[in-house]
Amino acid sequence: MSNPVLRGDLRARAASRKVFAIELFYLGVLGALAWLGMPPELGPQTAERTASLTTALLAVQVILVTYFTSACAAQEIAVETEKSPVDLVFAPFAPRSIVAGKSVATLVTVGYWLLLGAPFVALSAGIRQDSAAGLASAGALIVVVAWSMGQLGLWLGIAIESEFSRTLAHWALLLLVFVGTLALPLPARTINPVLGVAAAQRGVLPAAVYAVYVAFGLACDGAARLTLRRYLT
Repeated sequence: MSNPVLRGDLRARAASRKVFAIELFYLGVLGALAWLGMPPELGPQTAERTASLTTALLAVQVILVTYFTSACAAQEIAVETEKSPVDLVFAPFAPRSIVAGKSVATLVTVGYWLLLGAPFVALSAGIRQDSAAGLASAGALIVVVAWSMGQLGLWLGIAIESEFSRTLAHWALLLLVFVGTLALPLPARTINPVLGVAAAQRGVLPAAVYAVYVAFGLACDGAARLTLRRYLT
């Protein structure tokens, strides 16, 4: 872990009260959903109920993990002692190192949050004996969606100085991804994260959907580096 930006961000997030509160809220929502959706007794209808519960848990994960990831990256939720990219560019760190460090920190955070919620998904999926491959595909989609939206938040945090304008742009783009994509025709509609995790769980999600989110995240990384370089000119 030679990147100092990555080390600093991970230390800040590990000690942050805000991140701890996010994790408690996230686990509380998943736990409440699992408790309310789990059948009181195992019976003939258990598999059907847990099928919808597993999908619901995955849908809640993609919504919450994506929002909190992008909100932290966009500084809508300011993590204590975590330096913004603009502050770091005057430290000085190279724009490439800043973006790379924050990108990997986002990826690590997303993976950690998925691991925190995994017991609830595993409980539901275990009763129904869901396909491990389907769950892995859904988890991979959550990772690429949350990471790519985190990179979008990173770029917004650099490109838009006004906190109010940045928050408006952040919410507008999230609504476009989570709501606007519902208006697309099939099969393009599976790019919607909620529909996408359901399709991934069933093993019918096209590989192109993963590629689109990865490409979008990389494009946001490139835009963030270019925008940071302008502060040095």
